[in-house]
Amino acid sequence: MKENGITKFLVSFSGQIEYVSFPAGVFDEQLYMQYEVVWGPDWDPVSGLTNGTSQMACPGSDPEKVVFNMPIEMVFSSTNVFGWPQLVITVRAQNAIGGDSLHGFALVLMPPTAGARVTTAPLMRPRAASVLGEWLSWLTGRHPELSDPKMLAGGKENYLLRTESYGSVSVTLSMVSKDMRKLGYDNQPVCTTNDS
Repeated sequence: MKENGITKFLVSFSGQIEYVSFPAGVFDEQLYMQYEVVWGPDWDPVSGLTNGTSQMACPGSDPEKVVFNMPIEMVFSSTNVFGWPQLVITVRAQNAIGGDSLHGFALVLMPPTAGARVTTAPLMRPRAASVLGEWLSWLTGRHPELSDPKMLAGGKENYLLRTESYGSVSVTLSMVSKDMRKLGYDNQPVCTTNDS
């Protein structure tokens, strides 16, 4: 226990999942996304939602972009930085032909330093294990899915996972912490100076 009696620090994350972009455009009728936060054994959620589902959205004037502006806000307490929270995003589509289909998964590390940050994470989706499976995916519009998308945050189980990149997700998040410096962690952003 530290001399000052502080044994835990608090970390607050807030922001939004702004939009999903697909270079070839969006051909499905409506998209929606789900998010889930994964954290280590020493972390405890204090307030906020650690998972959620967005509204249905369609592309607007830009056929390559679907805007969600889905808010995210949560507070955690922890005794150490091991298992820093990660955001797992799943993008799905509802269309008249194939019903509910996967568009991809994205993994975003919650900001480790104080302040705001914009992150663009690639969307990936699992590939079929055989040529027949890939042909069926193309024909039906349904792609293989992970039984638990949180496995992407672990890294242990997914080293043999075959994926393909398919678009990206833009996320804006900010982080504020309390008592991290008192416990010996420096999470201030690195300041660079331009000396001419």
